[in-house]
Amino acid sequence: MLTDFNIKEKIKEFKRIGKKPPAEYFDLGIAYWLLNPDEGDYSLENLSKKFLHKDPAASSRQDLKGELYNYAVKKLKEYKLEKLFYDVEMPLVSALAEMEDAGIKIDSAYLKRLDKELDGEIKKLVKAIYKEAGGTFNINSPKQLGEILFKKLKIDIAGVKKTKTGQISTNEQTLSLIKNRHPIVKHLLEYRELFKLQSTYVRPLQELVGKDGRVHTTYIQTGTSTGRLSSQNPNLQNIPIEGAWGRKVRRAFIVEKGFMLAAFDYSQIELRVLASLSGDPKMMEAFNNDLDIHKLTAANVFNVSLEKVTPEMRRLAKTLNFGVVYGMGAFAFAKTSGLSAVEARKFIDEYFSDFKKIKEWQEEVKAQTRTFGYVMNLNGRRRWLLQAASMFRSEAAEAERAAINMPVQGLAADIIKIAMVKLKPELEKKGWYGNQVRMLLTIHDELLFEIKENIIKEAMALIRKIMESAYELEVPIKVTAKIGKNWGELD
Repeated sequence: MLTDFNIKEKIKEFKRIGKKPPAEYFDLGIAYWLLNPDEGDYSLENLSKKFLHKDPAASSRQDLKGELYNYAVKKLKEYKLEKLFYDVEMPLVSALAEMEDAGIKIDSAYLKRLDKELDGEIKKLVKAIYKEAGGTFNINSPKQLGEILFKKLKIDIAGVKKTKTGQISTNEQTLSLIKNRHPIVKHLLEYRELFKLQSTYVRPLQELVGKDGRVHTTYIQTGTSTGRLSSQNPNLQNIPIEGAWGRKVRRAFIVEKGFMLAAFDYSQIELRVLASLSGDPKMMEAFNNDLDIHKLTAANVFNVSLEKVTPEMRRLAKTLNFGVVYGMGAFAFAKTSGLSAVEARKFIDEYFSDFKKIKEWQEEVKAQTRTFGYVMNLNGRRRWLLQAASMFRSEAAEAERAAINMPVQGLAADIIKIAMVKLKPELEKKGWYGNQVRMLLTIHDELLFEIKENIIKEAMALIRKIMESAYELEVPIKVTAKIGKNWGELD
């Protein structure tokens, strides 16, 4: 058995030189991440000091790996994390290696045209900003921008936060707050959106396209404390989903001739997990009867019939439904929804009086976290949150919010990982894996595939079936699927 760090890269290297990767392996970094997902540094040097209390310079790397392996095996068993490690995280290593090797095809010529189009739009916005400001300045300098907005133009700063250095913040949150107080602000918000798209995605993507015409991201298994995967070089999980310009960027992701791009999204998976964990009868009934959960929430909170729920009511209910998953309080909900603090508090109180079991479950989770110092999801994935018992209320409240979120987000993360692990052998049985069906990307609760046109219906039916049956909740798991010739068509 291969015992080492970053085994995903070693699997890819084996394949590059034409050797068969080892059938069994033990990734030390991933093991210690499961033991303490907030450690951050999973290098041999740090783990040796932290867990073995040894100076890494005083022992051979091989000896240290052996000792780290023995300690990890013992602790994985003690924390009941063996099944999660051996059955989910380890098989996922090779699946991710294959996805990284596959990459996703990019239309480079289209990206160049989009770059020029963005250039033109950005120049127009710069001109408009300078006109409103009455002169030129460095738009990307928070200090200079602050002076223009709050000293020269004297924009009302009611509700605006200051930075640690005492400056008035010019971040996106601030600009959104003051966008109706001066015409320059709308131009600034649009400028920032386009500048970010160009500098973060459009230009770097052009540089990162390989000789095969594809972009190969790197997935990080140890990048989050909840179990979610993260992506880098480039980060393909953060490409904007909403807005015309975000869609234009996603149109650059295309398929090989004779293939279709197919996206499979776990519909409202975190809310389904929350319903299942809390056992709330109203939320469970909504999912069991395939009702619109946000509409049902709005009907309950506003005390109206489903037919009388307006789009605005549904929007507020949706904001709160997802906010509850993250332990959102009245202040945060007020900022996100646009309601006053009093209205937000009333809305939340009404929500929890209608969905009583959710509140009960949250309080139970917080109490257990304060008692034991950690929180777990149904698969045993744990996160240490000793601050939940802190005497400082703000520190304890932050830990409690994390405690409420972790069992939900952690289980949602496990479900998509389990599906990814199960998909490979099922697709191999059909003789499709790798040549006719390629798993390309995982983006939060979504999987992206490149599928041969002649098997598209059969393959999509199989993928959806595997994803929906990957894990059993108290409510049905639902997957929505879309196809197109590029990622932008999948909206």
